Amino acid sequence: MSLNMKMDLMFQQVQKDLANLNGVKKSLVASQDGYILSRPAESRLELFALTSAAMLKTADAASAKVGNNYTKHVVIDYPDERLIAVRAGPKAIVAVLTGTNAGLDPIMIELDKAAEKVRGII
Repeated sequence: MSLNMKMDLMFQQVQKDLANLNGVKKSLVASQDGYILSRPAESRLELFALTSAAMLKTADAASAKVGNNYTKHVVIDYPDERLIAVRAGPKAIVAVLTGTNAGLDPIMIELDKAAEKVRGII
């Protein structure tokens, strides 16, 4: 089995673990530029990956202007769902799409754990 296939399987397991959380509709692992590293890569998920990457970059730029140099999480509230993204090292991000009623604290804790796993994979 090739290294890429092994990594894909590991990323899929991270996604599966996140998808099993209460309130999580979808999850993804992507590059810092928003390229989906995990499969399946459906068009709506690609949009969320690009949005997550752009929002993390924008939040970092805004944070730098006020003296902070790092943004841990980005949360985007849509009318019917919420996108939560976290950086997974210098090369990747992990994000979930939840319902608006999903509890943030337990999801953030598990999202941080998933980001650590992805850092270890990459």
